[in-house]
Amino acid sequence: MTENQLLYFVDDDPLANRLFQRVCKQIGYPCQVFVSAQACLERIHQRPPAVVLTDLNMPGMDGFELIQTLAIHRPSLPVVAITGQSTVERAVQAMRTGASDFLKKPYEVAELQMVIQRALRFSALNEENQRLKRQIKQPQEALGMLGRSAQMLRVHKLIDKLAVVDCPVVIAGESGVGKELAAKAIHARGPRSAEPYIVIDCGALPDALLESELFGHAKGAFTGADRRRIGLLEAAAGGTVFLDEIGNISGAMQAKLLRVCQERKVTPLGAHAQVPIRARFLAASNQDLGRLVEQGRFRHDLYHRLNVVTLTIPSLAQRREDIPVLIEHFAGQYAQRYGRPLRRFSAAMMRRLCERQWPGNIRELRNFVERCVIMADGESLDSGADGPLEAHQNGRGTSPEGSGRPQTLEEMERCYIREVLDSVGGSQVQAARILGINRTTLWRKLHPR
Repeated sequence: MTENQLLYFVDDDPLANRLFQRVCKQIGYPCQVFVSAQACLERIHQRPPAVVLTDLNMPGMDGFELIQTLAIHRPSLPVVAITGQSTVERAVQAMRTGASDFLKKPYEVAELQMVIQRALRFSALNEENQRLKRQIKQPQEALGMLGRSAQMLRVHKLIDKLAVVDCPVVIAGESGVGKELAAKAIHARGPRSAEPYIVIDCGALPDALLESELFGHAKGAFTGADRRRIGLLEAAAGGTVFLDEIGNISGAMQAKLLRVCQERKVTPLGAHAQVPIRARFLAASNQDLGRLVEQGRFRHDLYHRLNVVTLTIPSLAQRREDIPVLIEHFAGQYAQRYGRPLRRFSAAMMRRLCERQWPGNIRELRNFVERCVIMADGESLDSGADGPLEAHQNGRGTSPEGSGRPQTLEEMERCYIREVLDSVGGSQVQAARILGINRTTLWRKLHPR
């Protein structure tokens, strides 16, 4: 019997509680009993049940008040009203208050079992309804996944396909385009949505620490390991593991990860027994993994193991028609967060913003709008854009050396990173946080091979 079939029974009569416990044991349902409605409400936050069955006549908070409270705070939780009075009016009143069903005392075991099964079906339908609602809402509400351009419509369509299958996926795209948001959408729209979603930043940890995080370790595996630690791959259970910036892991870690993908088992550090894993793997990189394979910097067997399907997220420059929608969304979001009036950019400024290169993609656009919302003091957001807009636009994307040639994307990205570094006094920690990348990635972008 699973956790989601736990029953709560509320009655101030200890004899009724003992009887219910015996019946539940007989028909195979786990249950907890409470002698007051208040005790039930205090416990419900710690261990939510699948169904609540409550007597109506109780001192203090009665069953009607409990039903009403649960209807407000937990509307999807089915509640069965139990009454010793055989009047139809009591049952109708309970149903109007929010009960999903009712049961009259004294009840037969078969009758109780039928009511419980109906309530469990009601609960399962509610859960499925909520899951479907999350599937519909997720792509539109995920910040970087907003947009109705042809490129983004193709992305949404592919996410829909990938969500319902169980194959590994490599998510490609420039820094800041929303690769993690795409991974979250795949997880949230699929059958694993109720299971854990775990993000592992492969570029932020050295090998020894990354191995311990991924695989866990046994007690005594190294100095200070005073107890067994479950690794993230095991903790993910039947959920999703998102391996971000996988192109940054070493060859040794690539070999170990390949073995995990092939065998679907991990061996914790210092342990001998293997532990099975059930998680789905999604991986992302802003580097071209295929090129890294050609250069001998990434294992071809691991690449082909992970790259069953590639989902490429377009850069902001490739979907400029989405920029106004994103700006409106971010402006409303930050106006609400900071308690500012909802302002908009003028039409002329919006055209300028749509023409910009945005080498930092969604992340850069979001940070820019946030600054404008904070700094604006006029009727529009234009007044907050004077400094930030010019600081991040180097002419019209020409080379800083004054050669007149257009900048490459890598040059523009490095230029933007240096400007962010200057704005925080050269602190790589703060710059990496603002840019949404780790320090290893920051150093690599500033010192390309």
